[in-house]
Amino acid sequence: MSSNILSPQEILKIAIEVEENGKKLYEILEGKAKDEEVKKVWKFLKEQEEEHRKVFQEMLENVGEYIVYEFSPGEYEAYLKAIASMYIFSPQLIEEKAKTLFNSDLEAVEFGIYIEKDSILVYSAFKEYMMTSKQHILEKVIDEEKNHLVRLVNLKEAINRSKEF
Repeated sequence: MSSNILSPQEILKIAIEVEENGKKLYEILEGKAKDEEVKKVWKFLKEQEEEHRKVFQEMLENVGEYIVYEFSPGEYEAYLKAIASMYIFSPQLIEEKAKTLFNSDLEAVEFGIYIEKDSILVYSAFKEYMMTSKQHILEKVIDEEKNHLVRLVNLKEAINRSKEF
């Protein structure tokens, strides 16, 4: 495979790393959260990241059962490469944020929103590489990431409302 194209295995390794780093971040945020509701959200997200990591690890270990190798070459691979190459920086960004943490729960929630949006984008693009019969597995992860995004947006709104009083 050309160095301009990431293989499905490389995408899975990125996904595993992203989920591991997300779990670390949410674990730290859970320990630092001031508000109990915020703490509960971080705990839930931490547990979800671990479940997603296991899903991607299973896919990687059994890649032949999940991945379509006869996809048409061309622009799609370049698109996925562009998304994934930008996303590779997220684990470093997560580690950096985990060290410095945030000035407030609101800032942490906004960063969580950013991470969840990136996950949805990358995992949605990766679906093209999956066998149709296995796409439901990745769709479940994507749906969970969407739910995380909604939960974080609602939490952000609640934090903003509480500041108004």
